[in-house]
Amino acid sequence: MTDLPGPMDPTSVTTIPTDRGALYAESFTPKSDAKGVVLITHGYAEHCGRYREVAHVLVNAGWAVLTYDVRGHGQSPGARGAIDRFDTYVADLRAARTRAQELAPGKPLVLLGHSHGSLITLRALTSDQPPSAVAAILSSPYLAIKKPVPAYKKLLARIGSRLAPDLGQPNQIRSEDLTSDKAKQAEHAADKLNFGIATARWFTESTAAQAYVLANADRIKLPTTWLVGAADPLCDPVATRRVADRVKGAVYHDLKGLKHEVFNEVDRGKVFTQLTQALDAAVAR
Repeated sequence: MTDLPGPMDPTSVTTIPTDRGALYAESFTPKSDAKGVVLITHGYAEHCGRYREVAHVLVNAGWAVLTYDVRGHGQSPGARGAIDRFDTYVADLRAARTRAQELAPGKPLVLLGHSHGSLITLRALTSDQPPSAVAAILSSPYLAIKKPVPAYKKLLARIGSRLAPDLGQPNQIRSEDLTSDKAKQAEHAADKLNFGIATARWFTESTAAQAYVLANADRIKLPTTWLVGAADPLCDPVATRRVADRVKGAVYHDLKGLKHEVFNEVDRGKVFTQLTQALDAAVAR
């Protein structure tokens, strides 16, 4: 495997059935029998198509991969960034897990989340019925905002969550805050499936999910690997470390100089190595 294999086309495009409409998904499979399957949940205001290079890394390492567009994102149904309850994301993750396991029946399954996708994954793992998996890998989890949210915006979100839940405000995600890689910045800025708002109900629901994960992090029993950009200007690494410290046996990588999207950074080859090492450890247990 080269450090930077570039994106690969999906082996197939599929859907994940749910009671609120089918979610768009892409699957990637190695030519030989897969060691297992990795289920990738992307971040807020983006889509699963941005993880085709990560999928290439994983396939080269012998794993099958399923990525999917979270509800209200990409080619999945729902108003952009809108959600009624955070539990809906968790239910969708469970449905995606069932579809992912079909790619490698009986083989180990690993959950991989980025940013908001890590929050979804962690919220599922702290629930009363966590999804079955042998390990979880969390990339730059969205557990607290690094830049303070003005008080008036918080007030608007709380009011809007009750009266106009799909009310959108600028989400302040700038391409240059995601990565130092100029080509990746340009790709993000030109990608029409990304969007620039945060809805009121999403804000209050995600904030509640963050508090729940912090309070219940010690309920996570499976092995976890944390890949955290130490120079992340969006999600607060201090809050991430606070949660990880409450998870028994957490393996924490403090990635010096890397911004939010560690899988899109200039030095992502090193991150890909840490990713595949975490997968090797998952099947060695």
